[in-house]
Amino acid sequence: MSSPGYNQSFESVARDLASRIGAQLPGIILQLLQSGVNLTSDSLQLECSLSSLQDGVGRPATRLKVASVDLDSSVASHSPHSQHTGLPDSGLLNRGSSAPSRDAVVPVRRAGPWQLTQDSRTATPSHDGDARPTKRRRVNGDSVEHHAPLPVESRSDSISSQVVSDGRAVSHKKKRPPDNPSMQPSTVDKFIGGVWDSIYSGIKLDPVDVVEQWQAIESNGQPRLLMETDYELANISEEKRGIIEGMFGRMNVLTRRISQTSRACRSLEVIVQAYWVHCFDGHVEQLAASMPRDKAKKTAISQACIDFNWSEKELRNKMGIWRGYHDIRQHGGWAALVFAGMGLYRFCKYRVSFNEETFGTLRALRHRWELAADTLHPRWRQLLGIIGGPTERKYTGHSHDWVVGSTFDEAIPLAPTYYQWDPEFSYTHLEESIVDEDVWGDFDPRDVDFHSGTEEKFKCATCGEQQSHDPKLNTCTCFPNLYGGTKARMMPVQVFRTPNGKNNGLIACAPFEEGAAIGEFIGQITAGLSGTDVMIGQTERATYQISQRRQGNHLRFVNHSCQPNSQYERFCWLGKQRIVLVSKGVEAGQEITVDYSDTYWRNLDKVCLCGQPGCRYKDRDRRLLAASEST
Repeated sequence: MSSPGYNQSFESVARDLASRIGAQLPGIILQLLQSGVNLTSDSLQLECSLSSLQDGVGRPATRLKVASVDLDSSVASHSPHSQHTGLPDSGLLNRGSSAPSRDAVVPVRRAGPWQLTQDSRTATPSHDGDARPTKRRRVNGDSVEHHAPLPVESRSDSISSQVVSDGRAVSHKKKRPPDNPSMQPSTVDKFIGGVWDSIYSGIKLDPVDVVEQWQAIESNGQPRLLMETDYELANISEEKRGIIEGMFGRMNVLTRRISQTSRACRSLEVIVQAYWVHCFDGHVEQLAASMPRDKAKKTAISQACIDFNWSEKELRNKMGIWRGYHDIRQHGGWAALVFAGMGLYRFCKYRVSFNEETFGTLRALRHRWELAADTLHPRWRQLLGIIGGPTERKYTGHSHDWVVGSTFDEAIPLAPTYYQWDPEFSYTHLEESIVDEDVWGDFDPRDVDFHSGTEEKFKCATCGEQQSHDPKLNTCTCFPNLYGGTKARMMPVQVFRTPNGKNNGLIACAPFEEGAAIGEFIGQITAGLSGTDVMIGQTERATYQISQRRQGNHLRFVNHSCQPNSQYERFCWLGKQRIVLVSKGVEAGQEITVDYSDTYWRNLDKVCLCGQPGCRYKDRDRRLLAASEST
């Protein structure tokens, strides 16, 4: 038997040979093909052999044939300069490698099924079509596939490879990497985005739903929630269709309820597990008063293993994840944990981003998450009652009745931020614009189609498709989060206190892709106002104003910028003109801005505070400041 030292020596020699082969082989093959070899012959045969100057006792040694390969001419006949051969020009091949010597070892690969006979150590083609191909083997970290052609360095401007299977050459062009690759979100960014998505989704977290589901099946076996779901379909004349769609509608409601229940149960689970870590740490501290801390921790773990009926290894694995829940709760608050997305488990298992920078980010977002959760999910804190936590909401009313302040500050009420200009300020949030009857009577100046009569006749001026509130009739997909589909219950934006003196602004909690609607400009449809900020709309029959002074929506708080990330567009829905704020590409955490236009700034004694390098009003603002200082 060979000694271990001998085996290691052979392996070292083999690795060294493989390394040298990999460095010299591309140049050798290219030199061979360019030397005038007849590529149109039926086949080419390449041989690989090893030789030494003398054997172990000093006698001359003969060359040892290792393998031979028959290369199909259909593969070899391609031009070496073809884009899909995988053979680049000589300059690329010779880069970083020395010129091959005449006696260099040339390992080769087979283009078709083949077998290696161990007795003779020579390769012979396999003529059995059902023979199993030789398994993949690795040499010096590089994979060697017997059914693949020779790997060589690819062209930088056109990356391609060639795979040979069953004697046929198949070209696979690899995707060229983009010139400006986009940055992928980090792990913590994905977690933060998941929290915002959950808060602004249609999921409702309510402990009452959890209790109801346990009583869903009555003693007679009938699913009460399914049978009692109040769902009626209008304008359905066919009896069979009515039965099918009626059941489908009931199942939609039931599935939504069960999904919400599952989400609530998952939130209860992580609440309890995070709080368990808090109690575990407290118990360890209590035991450490009378024994060494290491022993106190081990004792507490042993006690828990008995209660859980788990092994210590299993408990420690779970504790690592639960401690991640505890850390998120400690820095980001309960809302960050309860509304965490589907990646919570993985985020806490690997703890890649668990550092002080991440914890600082969570602390900065803590009050913003609580504000959104309290106003959009009024009963979510009831889930904390399972551990005796606080169940009373901190923020009530509408989400935009509050202004999120600087980092780590709690949100403040909206009204007092305007008292310096209007001591009686108040604001009513609208979902639809209202027409000032004192100005327009029963006429809506936004009407652009006066002859449609019914919804079935409205066509979108942008895409040409039919518009309707009925999803079975509507085919218009322009701004689906506003019209024709499931309208967003609340846009993922918050009113925030700007740090540069612009008072309040609007910040994006989630990204808005280019072309996505941030909202419709909603307010009072009026006319004749002056000396106040209004949006001007115009149709063929009338020019009108939309005022958001006392009532409107979140677009009231969008500030001006000379280099904005959104713009206003006119859009007609069901025969009425709408003014929609459309994103140019807004990232999460960015202030949403729009260009107020020169009409707004003309003859206005306000200073532009956009702070952009390309601000159009720098010179004018300098004159205004100089005039104010002189007076």
